[in-house]
Amino acid sequence: MQWSDNNYAAANSSRGVSKVTEKYDTWTEDRIATLGYLVGSGREVETIAEELGTTAGNCYRQVARFGLSFRTAPGISMSKRTYSNIQAAAHRRGTATATIVNRVLRILGEDPTLLENCLDDEKSKEYFRGLYSN
Repeated sequence: MQWSDNNYAAANSSRGVSKVTEKYDTWTEDRIATLGYLVGSGREVETIAEELGTTAGNCYRQVARFGLSFRTAPGISMSKRTYSNIQAAAHRRGTATATIVNRVLRILGEDPTLLENCLDDEKSKEYFRGLYSN
């Protein structure tokens, strides 16, 4: 039997564990990818739970189930505003936040001029001086 959140909720309900009012779904590939991205980016469990529409406890269980760890997450910083903008863009497209992040990184990585324009620092100026000095 594939173990889903529905099975877990039913098992706990029959043991007298308090019911959770959220609608449980199985963990799709998109949802697992989003979980991995959020854990890997150092997000707090409460933020992850809100993003995925589940509980913090369920996030802890799924992190363990998929071999992830909150302790090993690097400190990647993204402001709440930036994350909110990316999340909104993902929502408008009906896709996961991690999908949008990966898409943006792929677009930037494929076009060095666009990447340097976005970074817009001293190294970018050196890059453009090198392009136009020939």
